[in-house]
Amino acid sequence: MKTSTMTEPTRKKAKLIYQIMSTLRVLDADMNMNQVVCLCWIALNEGRTQVELRQELGMASSTSSRSLAALSKMHRLGKPGLDLIEWVENPDDRRAKLLFLTTRGRHLMGELVDAIR
Repeated sequence: MKTSTMTEPTRKKAKLIYQIMSTLRVLDADMNMNQVVCLCWIALNEGRTQVELRQELGMASSTSSRSLAALSKMHRLGKPGLDLIEWVENPDDRRAKLLFLTTRGRHLMGELVDAIR
């Protein structure tokens, strides 16, 4: 029988990653990595725009739009989204939308942070 070659500290870190991914999977079993990365980016950069998100993450416009729609209140296909983020009109530029976590999004990020403590 083959035994794990991971060190104990590496196993502990892998377990934390697993706990985070499991929490996200319970929320939405179909959540993809682009959505997870967008959610984390918004948590770290509230008040910035979709253009900034795309530029920093090197993400295509269509990919970011799909991901953000799934994370928002209403999915792009007219079905309910996850309600983790919201777009707010920028008072300085009505064409630009600012990205923020919703109350539900802040709660989820708190759960994820608690999972790694």
